Amino acid sequence: MKILYMPGLASITDKSYDISKSCKLVHLMELAECTVFDYKLYRPADIIQYISNFDLLFGSSFGGYFAFYLSLNTGKPSISVNPSLFLDERIEKLIKEHQKELSFIKPSEIRAIKSAPTGKPAPHVNVLMNIDDDIIDAGRVIDTSEKFKCNIYTYEKGGHQSSNFQGDMLPTIKMILNGLG
Repeated sequence: MKILYMPGLASITDKSYDISKSCKLVHLMELAECTVFDYKLYRPADIIQYISNFDLLFGSSFGGYFAFYLSLNTGKPSISVNPSLFLDERIEKLIKEHQKELSFIKPSEIRAIKSAPTGKPAPHVNVLMNIDDDIIDAGRVIDTSEKFKCNIYTYEKGGHQSSNFQGDMLPTIKMILNGLG
């Protein structure tokens, strides 16, 4: 199985962040072949072709937005952890806060990802959400996921950083991957 891993915002904005030591990536690499998505190479015209080379989209927070909406638009299976499903509403503020690091991002391209979903049921989309997330509005994410009839897995504790990734989320991810294999 080939997974496209779309990491969170820290992978772009935090110079000290080492993606190779990401807990999520390390564990995903134990389960399947993983490629880390390079946001700087993102081009809306090419993204559908690019993701066709993967069996699953996996995104966390910022990356969860991409995985969730690209999955809805293409039918490609996905897993999103604490997805920032309303990134399109926050992107301009984030660009102002991180001007240098996010200067390559065009808000219109971020919004374009979200505009295409049809509203058809999406049982191929899996959302793992920590209810105590202090960055993402868990209730809003769950409501949106329910609207598309996604598979939703909620956890009481773990916060935005998914401190429960290994203990709670990883068994769910393995179950999802086994169902795809």
